[in-house]
Amino acid sequence: MTLKERIRQKLLKFLKLDENPNSERFTYISSEEEVKKQKLSENKIWYYGDSNELLNFYTNQMVYGDAREPIYNRNKKNYFWGISSVEGDIKRVHSGIPNAIVTTLVNVIGNAEISSGDVGTNKMIKSIIEENDLVSLINQQQMPLTMVCGWGAFKINIDSKVSKKPIIEFYDAENVDFVYKSSKLIGIIYRDYYQYDNKDYVLLETRRIEDGSSFVEYELFKLEKNNEVTYVSMETIPELSELKNIKIDNFNHILGVQSIFLFDLFNKQYGRSIYQGKIDLFDDLDQILSQDSQTVRVSTPVEYYPVDLLERNKDGQPKMPKVYNRQYVQVDALPNGDGDLKQNIQTTQPVLNFDQYSQNAKAKLDFILTGLLSPATMGIDVAKKDNAEAQREKEKVTIMTRNNIIDRQSKIIKTLIKVCLCVQNYLDTGVFEDKDYDISVKFDEFANPSFENELQVLGDAWSQGQISTEKYVDLLWTNKLSDEDKKKEIEWLEENKKADDMIIDYDENAIREDLSREQEEQEELIKD
Repeated sequence: MTLKERIRQKLLKFLKLDENPNSERFTYISSEEEVKKQKLSENKIWYYGDSNELLNFYTNQMVYGDAREPIYNRNKKNYFWGISSVEGDIKRVHSGIPNAIVTTLVNVIGNAEISSGDVGTNKMIKSIIEENDLVSLINQQQMPLTMVCGWGAFKINIDSKVSKKPIIEFYDAENVDFVYKSSKLIGIIYRDYYQYDNKDYVLLETRRIEDGSSFVEYELFKLEKNNEVTYVSMETIPELSELKNIKIDNFNHILGVQSIFLFDLFNKQYGRSIYQGKIDLFDDLDQILSQDSQTVRVSTPVEYYPVDLLERNKDGQPKMPKVYNRQYVQVDALPNGDGDLKQNIQTTQPVLNFDQYSQNAKAKLDFILTGLLSPATMGIDVAKKDNAEAQREKEKVTIMTRNNIIDRQSKIIKTLIKVCLCVQNYLDTGVFEDKDYDISVKFDEFANPSFENELQVLGDAWSQGQISTEKYVDLLWTNKLSDEDKKKEIEWLEENKKADDMIIDYDENAIREDLSREQEEQEELIKD
């Protein structure tokens, strides 16, 4: 199978024209693509964090989604959000924790400082970042959506009519697909949807590499009502008619960058959402909070009014007291059948256990954060009396999650900036040059020993000869300096160390000469 045929097969799979009966999960899933789309939509709804959207999604699932995959979705039929969708008088409370987890992680990771040891390159990097507002694009789209969905991809466009810089876009998992060959990424497929003349279309843009060259290819499909698709000419939609297939010789880079943070066992060529295994707990937490809200409602004091004591309207009908401001006008009561005029207003209030819901919610939240974040990072149970070292111990889970994401994110950003610099060189010179740029990506420290402490500990080890100069510089500066700057730092330290050794040797020789001179003088005195 040729590379182009492989990509064509990938396109048809997305368009549901191809199913794999030999799939590992085919016994339980009728359509893997359908399940993948459903998971992506579900994760995004939880991240969005709106109770109305959650209710709408699970109502749709109860009606349509579960019926399409009845075996796979057996557990979801019993979700609180699914069952409650057929109930009327329920106040459903959403915790907002899924969104808070992602937002906290993005804030903990912080902004990436991208630079280069070369002054000219550094200037180009800053101009590209400013032109694309790259910091916001990364923090508000790429990082959160990659965490939530599991994967995504940057797309680098060239349009000199719009900008003299490379134009960077981000596509989430629902609109991007990958093509591999021998575990190596060889192509990225981007999907854009259009509506023209009351008809729906999908544009598939394939960016791939083959035989040392880079390709950009377009295919337009019409979406039929019967879930069928038809290949149509690019001329069908006027605004797409100018798009032409492109080949860039001697440039072995895709004009796009894959974004994946975590490995997925069932989706090995893509990525895993941080919500994997957490949706059940999210649903449980919302159920607990909704039950707690209902408990508060039913615990409201109930007042029993004799009908004769109620205020009447102009038609003589009793007015119902207001819910919160229960003022009423007392009127003369009529005696009952026994001649009793003692008709009092009675108030009752049930004694309910609210603590069980609070404790249960706290336990669920601990399960949700397990393996992702420390509760201290979320501002939960942070003891003010803890010192800095105790706080760092509590933050270990957060630090491990943060480091794993930063390790992947640094590589993604380096690749993105490198391709953008190559594109910028093309825009400036008209030539694509596969140049290796020295790029440094630095993130701020989080809950780690201060730079001064590391300098003291590592400095002592280095000065005593316990670690080499190269190791000292690497451990001290990590990814804060580019490789070129690290080399300069090593050379500077070695030169200073030689100078210090020369001073020490000079001082030792001087001391020996002084001792020898004193000894000779003493021997002369003894002889005299």
